[in-house]
Amino acid sequence: MLEHMLASRQNNVAAMRSMGCDLESLHLDPTQQRDLQSELGQCVDRYRAAVDVSAVRRSELEHIEAAVSGYRTKLDSFLLWLDATERSAVMTDVISADADTVQEQASQQRVSTFSNLPFYLFICLF
Repeated sequence: MLEHMLASRQNNVAAMRSMGCDLESLHLDPTQQRDLQSELGQCVDRYRAAVDVSAVRRSELEHIEAAVSGYRTKLDSFLLWLDATERSAVMTDVISADADTVQEQASQQRVSTFSNLPFYLFICLF
């Protein structure tokens, strides 16, 4: 929007330059002519600076938009993973904090792991 506003004023800057040239041809006093050229130059310089700043800000905004888009993509995939993990965590059995129950569950896991051990050894041999 800022670039559009500045572009719409391009004609005004050109008209100011033209009026400045017309005023110089009126045979002004040399000090008045210098003051006029100085003011006109300052206005044109400020306009050019505004256009340059606008272009830089637009470029930075486009860069930020690309970064935000990448962040949003990664965030969406993370949220999907998090939802699935939360659902699976809700569906799992609660593990007891009682030491005897934990010991019993650990021994059951060892038994089930070692019961498949011959099968794993068989596969590893071939």
